[in-house]
Amino acid sequence: MASLHKLSVLVTLISSFILSISVQVHSNDLIMTACSGTTSKQLCLDHLKADKQVTAAASEELALGLAIIKNLIGQAKITHDYVLKKKLANPAYGFCETKWADMVSGFQRVLETTTKNKGYQEDTDDYDFMIIGDYVGNCKMALEEAKIVDPEIAKGGDIVKTSIAAANTILSQLKAKNRNKDE
Repeated sequence: MASLHKLSVLVTLISSFILSISVQVHSNDLIMTACSGTTSKQLCLDHLKADKQVTAAASEELALGLAIIKNLIGQAKITHDYVLKKKLANPAYGFCETKWADMVSGFQRVLETTTKNKGYQEDTDDYDFMIIGDYVGNCKMALEEAKIVDPEIAKGGDIVKTSIAAANTILSQLKAKNRNKDE
């Protein structure tokens, strides 16, 4: 009788392990799908997989897209804080400070709209989201004109652009699925 109980426990453990692997594979598949729309797939994978909230949300497209946007807001805030400190020492960072602040508020609006609409609803949602990321290039050009090369801002910009592309890929996929359901 004891061996039957041990067998039952063993079967339960194996089933749980297999289910856990299945969930991880699906989660990794969605993150891989999100990162497939980026120009820097490895940066995307490394960055998103390092965020526990993103990996926890990676079992469903909307949850993953929203988690990536939240991560993006966090990264934009970190870079904005960095630029704010640099501005105190060098006024040439003033334009960048404004652009990074605009990105934070813009991404927050995108998060609110996307959450409310349960994904992209309007035809321009993806464009509205991606255009905010152009501020990265505006900042970089302003610094180049002032003869400033700042690797920290470049790194923050790369992560932001990659995260925008990843969130856009997964949210566009969700929008296409939803449209196919409606037809």
